[in-house]
Amino acid sequence: MDIAQAPFEFLLKQPQVKKVSVPSGTIISNLGDRCDNFIILQKGLVRVYRPAEDGRAITLYHIGAGESCILTASCILNSQVFPAIAEIEQDAEGLIVSTQQMLHWLKTEPQWQQFIFSLLSQRMADLISLVDALAFRRLDSRLAAWLLEKSATSQKISITHQIIAEELASSREVISRLLKEFERNQLIKLSRGKIEIIDPLKICKIK
Repeated sequence: MDIAQAPFEFLLKQPQVKKVSVPSGTIISNLGDRCDNFIILQKGLVRVYRPAEDGRAITLYHIGAGESCILTASCILNSQVFPAIAEIEQDAEGLIVSTQQMLHWLKTEPQWQQFIFSLLSQRMADLISLVDALAFRRLDSRLAAWLLEKSATSQKISITHQIIAEELASSREVISRLLKEFERNQLIKLSRGKIEIIDPLKICKIK
């Protein structure tokens, strides 16, 4: 979502809204938590993921500047507990709106309504794309697409195999095996905690 679409001008005029800064690595919502506040991100990145009993996890979506967590909104609207984990990936700054205030604005403020419904529409599209990828695309194809997306600004990616596995709903062992295969084919170069893209054109051809 374009950061300009978020109603920051409206929010910053409201005395009830609080500013917050949260460091990387912080869990801001855990499985089973009550949703007492709604956060709109101004800066940083949040990963929302669902853990499995076997220790694996699936990333549902990321929240960037100008966005918020639609699962939190859903929990507030339906009086449910949070069904996932939301973790700060990059140092974040945002605005906190109370549950009561959020519900009030949904009844009285058209721009707030538009923001929430636009967010819902975008996240639904994201989740449908995720389901399609899991159901119909091979893992090597999804890994190739992920590598290209993450290397859009730099050919060197700093990340662990475990995090990639969680992003792609796989296991670390399987991801490591695929990455080593990519390296043998001279598509990438692996080092501790880093992946360097060597041949993006060939990676694009992995279907």
